[in-house]
Amino acid sequence: MSKWIFALIQFFPLSTFATYAFWHGIPTNERWLDAFQIGAVLGLVQLLIVLLQNKPINRLVLAGNVYLILGGLAVFFQQWWYLQIYNELRESAIILLMIIVGTISTLTSPAGFIAVEKSERKLSLYLLAATILVAPLAIYFEGERTYSAILPIIFLAIFHRYLVFIAKRKIVIENVS
Repeated sequence: MSKWIFALIQFFPLSTFATYAFWHGIPTNERWLDAFQIGAVLGLVQLLIVLLQNKPINRLVLAGNVYLILGGLAVFFQQWWYLQIYNELRESAIILLMIIVGTISTLTSPAGFIAVEKSERKLSLYLLAATILVAPLAIYFEGERTYSAILPIIFLAIFHRYLVFIAKRKIVIENVS
């Protein structure tokens, strides 16, 4: 049961950020900055909780939290140039951070992008390829949150869960053999 609850709240900081920012339509500058600060705190708390567990963190969630934490730090330290980059990239900034996190974790982590220890590297490459393929959608549908961020992230989350299922099934089969 707790596994399902955790699966549902993984994107809580990111969804709280978006809900707060866009609750009353197009966000004002003040609401946008407040949303980053709230999202950054929630992302940092979630990151600390997940890091205390003895398993790899979901890399898609990590990228979302990195997006929020960097945005929150930019607000706190008044690094407006960084927030201007986010403003220009819009929703594709999250997808681009997912590509960066995915590339780094695929190349450097034994758990890869899919965050499953002893998994085949090709499964992480599949998730990385899917993430790269949704990036043009985020750019093309810029400003339309549903098509540029929500649907691509939902697709990636579902595809990730499918790849994790395959990876764990292969590991079990290998251990039985």
